[in-house]
This record gives sequence, C-alpha cells and structure tokens, in this order.
Amino acid sequence: MIVDCHMHTWRYPDHFNKKVMLSYQPPRRREWPEEKFKEMWENPIDRYLPLMEGVDKAIILGLRTWDTLGIDTPNDYLARIAKEHPGKLNWCCCVVPTEKNAAEEIERCVKELGAIGVGELSPAYAGYYPNDERCFPVYEIAQKLEIPIIMHAGPAQPRFTRLKYANPLYLDDVAIQFPDLKIVICHLGYYKYEDAIFLIQKHENVFGDISWLNSISGLERITLPKYLPTINYPFLHYLYPLIYYFTQTFGGTDKLIWGSDWSASRPSEGINNLQNINELLIKHNLPVIPEKSIHNILHENWKKVFNLSS
Repeated sequence: MIVDCHMHTWRYPDHFNKKVMLSYQPPRRREWPEEKFKEMWENPIDRYLPLMEGVDKAIILGLRTWDTLGIDTPNDYLARIAKEHPGKLNWCCCVVPTEKNAAEEIERCVKELGAIGVGELSPAYAGYYPNDERCFPVYEIAQKLEIPIIMHAGPAQPRFTRLKYANPLYLDDVAIQFPDLKIVICHLGYYKYEDAIFLIQKHENVFGDISWLNSISGLERITLPKYLPTINYPFLHYLYPLIYYFTQTFGGTDKLIWGSDWSASRPSEGINNLQNINELLIKHNLPVIPEKSIHNILHENWKKVFNLSS
C-alpha cells in the first residue's frame, strides 16, 4: 500500500490572513483581483482526490501560520474532511506548541476526532526553537498517545520569519529527551540535508519524509507551463540527499517515507519519479539506490511511523 504521508488542503479566503499573505507577495501580485488569489490559493480536497492514482491513502497535515505565512487550517475542518472520505484519508492535528492548552487540543483531536499524528509543526513560522521547554507538554502527550510529530525543519519564505528556529539540529535534544516519540523531519531537512540525515541515522525514533523535493528539484517542470525553465540536472534537491542517505552514511535501516506535499507537488508524478530515479542516476554516472529501498520508501517505511489500522 502506498500512502501519501504529507499533503495539505485548505480553503481561500476562509483559512487565510490576507494582510499577512500580501506582505510577502511580489509587488505585481498585490493589486490582483480576488478571483486570481482564489485561483492561486484555493486548495479543496476535491482537487487532490482525482490525482490519487497509485495512492491508496493520504494523510492531511494541518498548518498554523496565521501571523507569518498567513494560513491556518482548523483541526475540526481537517477532521471533517477525513471523515467524509473514510478509508482514503487520515489526518494530523496542528498546534503551536508554545501556546497554552496545545497539549489538551492534541488529546481532544486524537481521542474525539481521530487524528493520527501532530503536524505540520512549523518552528520558523511560529517563532520558537523545537527544543524550547514550553513545547515539552506537546511532545509528552504525543509520546503518551503513541503518535508521531511531523516537523517542518526547513526554511520559511516570508522575509520576516527567522531561519534560526528552523535548524533541524535542535531536534537532537528532543529525540534524546523523548526517546519513544516518533519524529518526522519534513522535506529531509531541506536545505540542511546532511544535518537531517545524520539525525535520522543517529536516533531510532527520528525519520524523514521526502515531500516537496520532487517539485523543488525541477523534476515536475516538464508538465508545468512552457514559460517555466526545465532543469535537466536536478542534483541538489532530490538526487543529492537520497544518494547521500543511501551511500555515504552509516546504518542500514530504511527510515525515509514518501509524501507529495500537495499542492506543491503532484502525487502521481512523485511516485513515478521515485520509481524511475535510477534511470536518471545511471544517466549521470551516479550511484544507484537499491530497488528494495525505493520499494520500502513507497510501501513499507510509513508503517514504522503511522498507525493506519482504523
């Protein structure tokens, strides 16, 4: 079974802080009519479902970035969407761990609404270090409930966010303090790939997802509008971290899971590109990734992180 372990859905304008969103848009967009913003930002689940060819189940992640990225997907909204598509969709609740009652909200979402994880937590967007002790009640309840946390440890685009909070190395403390808490580093730590990879290798309870990498590497550009450039050698953002993980680090356990990060990447193309990645590696005279590892990323490794029995 293939599970898209990282995707999103939201509605515009309901889940958007437009003032914040406009603040980091290029000047040419700031006078756009409302219809164009809706065309760009509206992301209902009905757009994702037809693209699930090859995907058996998907896990919706929430976002809480009202004051920085300007998107906030309510947990009750995500619970309702998942309930409307039983057997096809699961969901993770989202909180800002430093806020009061965050742990209580997680417990409510899991016990009453059926959440199977916590995420996508976004330290850079919310302005906290992942090892801040104010976050510990959230980690404690997730560990107690035996659900994973999914952590965005890469960059935050709006210029007024602070990248210092996004460094994945702060998760080293969390993994040590909470050894039974499963931690997923989103996007394989982009752009701090090596730090994320060594954390994954070091800690039994730390995993990485490879969501979004397919898109930012340029591998999807061949199907995008012709005015966008095609990247013929997408080494840095896709091939490099995967090759480094499988050929340059110690340990043999597969701990990478696959996700699309829809709407940033399309699920069917992500599956296809991963299944055929060795053709690209051979073309550029690079080490291949064991076929068994590719199979496990798609079909098996998610079982080490998520409980999808319900």
